[in-house]
Amino acid sequence: MTASSRSREYHAPRRVAQAAATRAAIEAAAGRLFARHGYAATTVAAIAEEAGVTPKSVYAVADKPGLLLLAVERADEGEGDAVRAVLRGYPLQRAFEEAAAAEPAVREAWRRHERRRRAELKRLVRTRAEAGRLRPGLTVGRATDTLWALVTWHTAALLVEQRGWSRAKLGEWFDQLVETLLAGE
Repeated sequence: MTASSRSREYHAPRRVAQAAATRAAIEAAAGRLFARHGYAATTVAAIAEEAGVTPKSVYAVADKPGLLLLAVERADEGEGDAVRAVLRGYPLQRAFEEAAAAEPAVREAWRRHERRRRAELKRLVRTRAEAGRLRPGLTVGRATDTLWALVTWHTAALLVEQRGWSRAKLGEWFDQLVETLLAGE
């Protein structure tokens, strides 16, 4: 094979950067719309319009359930703490649970998310128990289950949307809840 008959490797860094920016815009738009309108009311066409692309470009990234999973993954990336992510990002969590009820492709991801959230709460409770900061008679399992049931997007939505709490007040509430519930203070 001669040098002239070999195909050259295609290298277009500007095109790669543009594709990455388009993908990021689509993922961000999907996250905003799912959080604002919920899963059922958000369409691929609306995501495309919000991102300034065509629906075909959106589908090149993912289908609707895949876009939700990407938005959730993106939201979780900036959060080291799944519990605080639920409190801060509850509108997207609401859409995530809504989609899990309707989309088999999302259902298992929601279950994994809930297992992770419970595991993080259990770590928090265990740390407190090991430091002797757990109320006498309260087991790690019972404390974990109680926090897991109370610290959900549902609670966050009630406090923010119905009672007008700020996200900062919600965080303070969580800290106080942990102290009161686990230490009995």
